[in-house]
Amino acid sequence: MSRKLGRVMSSSRMITFVAFLCAVFAWVFKMPVLLTVSIAALVVSAALYINDKYRKSKLKKSA
Repeated sequence: MSRKLGRVMSSSRMITFVAFLCAVFAWVFKMPVLLTVSIAALVVSAALYINDKYRKSKLKKSA
């Protein structure tokens, strides 16, 4: 991820935003497969968020 984009939006936030857009399109167009993909993306986003929080807390403890 580029440094400029990283200041505005973290990886987990970007994935969450894309997953939200996919979920809206899936709901509007009645596409259950796309809804499943967006739910999976939300799970991945949650995992990235937790991983980022863990790394930040680990860095603060070692500093």
